[in-house]
Amino acid sequence: MLNVTSQRFQMIRKPFNLRKLPLDQRETLPWGDFGSLSFSSLLSLSNLDGMMLASAKADLFWISWLMKEAQLSNEIEGTVTTFEEVMGENVGIVAPLERRDDIQEVLNYHEAMNYGLEEIKNGRPFSVSLIKSLHALLLRGARGERKTPGAWRTVQVHIGKPGSSLDQASYVPPDPLFIEELIENWELFARREDLHPIIQTAVLHAQFEMIHPFLDGNGRMGRLLITLFLASKKILHTPCLYISAYLQRHRGAYYASLAKISKNNDWNTWISFFLRAVVEHSKANASLLMKMTDLYEISKTQFAEATNSSLAMELLDYLFAQPIFTVPNLINQTKVKASKATLLLAVQKLEKAGLVTKISEGRGRRPTVWKFGALVDLIQD
Repeated sequence: MLNVTSQRFQMIRKPFNLRKLPLDQRETLPWGDFGSLSFSSLLSLSNLDGMMLASAKADLFWISWLMKEAQLSNEIEGTVTTFEEVMGENVGIVAPLERRDDIQEVLNYHEAMNYGLEEIKNGRPFSVSLIKSLHALLLRGARGERKTPGAWRTVQVHIGKPGSSLDQASYVPPDPLFIEELIENWELFARREDLHPIIQTAVLHAQFEMIHPFLDGNGRMGRLLITLFLASKKILHTPCLYISAYLQRHRGAYYASLAKISKNNDWNTWISFFLRAVVEHSKANASLLMKMTDLYEISKTQFAEATNSSLAMELLDYLFAQPIFTVPNLINQTKVKASKATLLLAVQKLEKAGLVTKISEGRGRRPTVWKFGALVDLIQD
C-alpha cells in the first residue's frame, strides 16, 4: 500500500508556484553579498567592451564570434554541429540530410541575435514584443516551427529526459494561465534602473527559464536575451559577450545552479555562478580579441606578399567575416571590383602560400570551397 500511495503522490506533480520579482524584497537574496565578484564582473565586461570599441576591425571579428555563440547555445540543447558546417552553409555547402535541422537552428539563432541587436540599436525597447518577434525567427523553418512560434504556450509542459513522464520530470513550469502575468512582471523588472545590471541579467535569465513561456526554444531564447538585455542597458556598446561557450563547458553546474532556485529558493548559487561566468568569459574573449588582432596584422603582410595585388586587404577582410568561402560568394558578398578569374588567381596564390586550403574541389556548377584555417582554428580553440 505504501508503494502505491507513493506512486500516486509522485504522479500528482503540480506546476511550480513561481514567485514574482523583485527579489530584493526577499530575505534570501542580499544584493550586497556578492561584493568583489559583482564588481569584477562589471569591470571585466567593461574592459572587453572598451577593447572592442578601440579595435578598428571589431565589426569583422564579432561576426565569427556570433556564429560560434549560435552553435554553442544550440549545442547546450543537444544540437550537434561544427563551426565549419555552419559557416559552410552560408556559402551554399549542402549538409547531410540528418544535419540540416541542426544547422538551421544555429542559423536561426544567428539571425535572431543580429535582428535583436539591430532593433535595439535603432531604439526598440527590450520588451515582450521584441521577444516574441525573436522567438518567431528562432523557430522559423526549424524543428519547432509547428510549436506556435512567437506565442506563449497554452498547455502544461514538463522538463526532463526525452520521453520522461510528468512524475519523472526534473521541473514542471507554471500553469500557462499565469504566463502573461509572470511575463509582465518580468518585463517590469527588466525596466528597473536601480540594480546592478549583471545581477539583474542573471535574475532575468533564470526567471525566464523558470516561466518557460514558449512550447519550444526557451533555453536558446534565454541565452539570446543575455546579450540583448545588456546591449539595451548600454552596458555593452559592442556585441562582445557571448557566454554560451562557458555555459557549455560548465553545463552540469549551469543546470544545477538554476535547479537550486526552484528546489531550495537558492538564488545566490545561481547568481554567483553567472557572475563568475561573465568574469571568466569576458577575460577569455579579451584574450581571443588580442589573438585575432595579431592574426589580422600578421595576415596583412602575408596576404600582400602572397597575392602581390591591391585586392589583398579586401580579401583578408572578407575571410575574417567568412572564413569558409567560395569565389562566387566572395564576388556576390563583397564590393570587390575584379573579375572571377582575377579573384580565383589571388585565392590560388593564397593557397600556394599555405594561407588558405581547399575543403572540396569544384565540380560542374559546384564551386571549390576554401578555408582560412588560421582563423577557423582560433575560433574553434
